[in-house]
Amino acid sequence: MSIFYKDSSFPVMRSVVLSTIAISSLWLVTACDSQTVTSNSNATSNTDNAGNNIIKNDSSSSTNSKNLPNEKMVSLLGYQKLSFGQVITPELLSELGLARQSGDNEQCYYVSNPKLSYVDKDYGKRASVLYQIIDDKVALITIKSPDTPFYTGINIGDSAKAVMKVHNDNLAYEVDKYAVDGDYYSLIANVKFDNKEDTLPIQIEYHIKGGQKLNDYKIKSTEWTADNKRMLQGQVKSIDIGIPEAIYLVEGCS
Repeated sequence: MSIFYKDSSFPVMRSVVLSTIAISSLWLVTACDSQTVTSNSNATSNTDNAGNNIIKNDSSSSTNSKNLPNEKMVSLLGYQKLSFGQVITPELLSELGLARQSGDNEQCYYVSNPKLSYVDKDYGKRASVLYQIIDDKVALITIKSPDTPFYTGINIGDSAKAVMKVHNDNLAYEVDKYAVDGDYYSLIANVKFDNKEDTLPIQIEYHIKGGQKLNDYKIKSTEWTADNKRMLQGQVKSIDIGIPEAIYLVEGCS
């Protein structure tokens, strides 16, 4: 698997990626108490000793992990012929009919398929799915449309409680730094995909709107209380899936 941010102009991100290289070289250990995440794929969810959600291919299925339906749903493998870590060239963008978003720079930019769009009640026609490209590699996929399926079974508009349930409450809570009243916050899951060839650390960030502020910044996945869970409100506004360095670029490519 290609490593991100080689020769990047982002000095902070270069230091962070060293940990990514170390993590991505480790093989995952099989965890107990496996359970199905969604009926739409052949993946199962476990929790490792570090509290990460692990998605492992079901060896009892006749479908190989490389053949999961990423053509029809966003998954750990990517979406619509693009996967995490894949090198992006202008020729490939042209072949797939993907267009760059205006205003981005050469090292970090977004692309989308003009044919995949939906109508937002506040902003009108919008791209259903965005791909974030950093240092010429796919780093993040953002789901905006409720019509775009996600492999966990969670879709835009689902409740925060449904998100917690599908991840067995194993998510971190973070308040959006631009939403001091707590109306926007994120639920973040660490997931890893073991395909017996390579392991890439991946995170999922569910952006929730209409919530109730639980604290000033963050609740770790191991620190949830019954009171906090009862207070959890809101619906999924968008979903990000990608490498941690991209997830934590709060302002994207700007």
